[in-house]
Amino acid sequence: MDLRKIRGAADRYFVNFAVLFVAWGGMFRRSFNCDTLAHMVNTREDIDIMMNHGRYLTALQDWLLYQVGLSTVTHTGVTAMVEVAILAVAVCIIQRCFEEKIGKPSGIYEKLAWISITSLLFSNVLFAESFMFGECALMFGMAYFLATVGIWAFTKKRYPLALLFFFLSTTEYQAAVIYAAIVLSAWIFMENECRITAKTVVQEIICGCITIGSGWLNILSLSIAAKLGLVAEAGRSASIGNVVEKVGICLRDFGQILLNSRGLLPQIGLPFLVLCVSGAIVIRKFVKEKKIQSIIYYVLLVIGMIAMMYILSMTQYHTRTYPRFIWTFYAIQSMLLLIAFWLLSKKGKEILCYLCCGYLLIHLLFCNIIVSNHMVSNTLDKTYAMMVYEKIVAYEEATGETVTKIAVVNDIDCPFSYNNVYYKTDQINERALGTVSNTLVNVVTGRDFEKVPMDETVYQTYFEGKNWDYFDAAEQLVIIGDTAYWAIF
Repeated sequence: MDLRKIRGAADRYFVNFAVLFVAWGGMFRRSFNCDTLAHMVNTREDIDIMMNHGRYLTALQDWLLYQVGLSTVTHTGVTAMVEVAILAVAVCIIQRCFEEKIGKPSGIYEKLAWISITSLLFSNVLFAESFMFGECALMFGMAYFLATVGIWAFTKKRYPLALLFFFLSTTEYQAAVIYAAIVLSAWIFMENECRITAKTVVQEIICGCITIGSGWLNILSLSIAAKLGLVAEAGRSASIGNVVEKVGICLRDFGQILLNSRGLLPQIGLPFLVLCVSGAIVIRKFVKEKKIQSIIYYVLLVIGMIAMMYILSMTQYHTRTYPRFIWTFYAIQSMLLLIAFWLLSKKGKEILCYLCCGYLLIHLLFCNIIVSNHMVSNTLDKTYAMMVYEKIVAYEEATGETVTKIAVVNDIDCPFSYNNVYYKTDQINERALGTVSNTLVNVVTGRDFEKVPMDETVYQTYFEGKNWDYFDAAEQLVIIGDTAYWAIF
């Protein structure tokens, strides 16, 4: 047993875990979003939904926990810890894979640059959505870990083993193979010394077949399982549709990412600037050495990576650019910075260190701001639910009537997030109020109020045409008999 290797591996792991902890440690507290609340009351049904979406391993994990009386939402802080712990292993594997090609960094500046570049993979603001779903934290962690093991197997030329792990990663979460394809594209570029050769083309074809192909295999397996009656229905399929329209949606989304990472960073174009710097370093190097073919290869690599980033969005019936899909932009940036790091001289690597460390620190700062905003959103959800419940309890004590039903309607303009939650996009810091209001009340109060339709007469009398900008239970809650009628602002 080589104690030095064990200690080196342990040191590497704890450094990577520490960076991830700084980014996402705030999620070690109990938290929720709309889907998390739904999972709390419909765990068994959600397991079936996972099966219908081809997430067989996820369904198995949840089912095993369910059998022993637990759930991934029993304490969401624990599942967040597990996700961080698993992702730290994945970063270690990525570092080892690339170190075999470019060598271990030496000197404090190179080491700091190296850690910053590889940490950007999972410590970036768009990856926050992977921590918003407490019930899926284990799923995301396992998906990216399995895909990373597949990357390692590919770099060892063990293609059947890589295919196996890529397919397993799709049975956790299909987007993991996009991350793998992006990382491997950069590895192939470096493995072939930035030259397009027959070997390069073969490796790229194999990479595409066993990464993106694994996603298609997952969809195929789901269709077969549905026909055999093993799942209720195939809840996932691919649809191309209007390509021009979809490309336009993706390009607009990409522009927002370059500007401010979809509103999660300051609106100063920081991602665009870093992308330009990493590209300028590489192209300047190739121009200086008169490697025109390498410039062409590099440009094709960048375009190909960006295209891979939107594969899932393009194949959705309704084009979706969820952060949990397009966070791979930062996998692209990580790989492009890694290529720049590889090509620079020792002095250049020291200069790059400042850029990479500063960029990572900005992401760590805003990851923490996003998490703190998430806790604010959760607190407001619970506070408003309890204020409504207090009105219900007061009514029950005054009348002796027990309220057993809640009917909910949203006002004219009911936003998906609170105004004083500033860093939000899609399901990052969404509010539960207005989306799963009944479930929210049931979870917070421990009562089981039946969800019923809003009475038309009550709606017209008290709520029609109203548009509140604040919470006011006196105006927004009406209790008649055993039913509470609630309008959400």
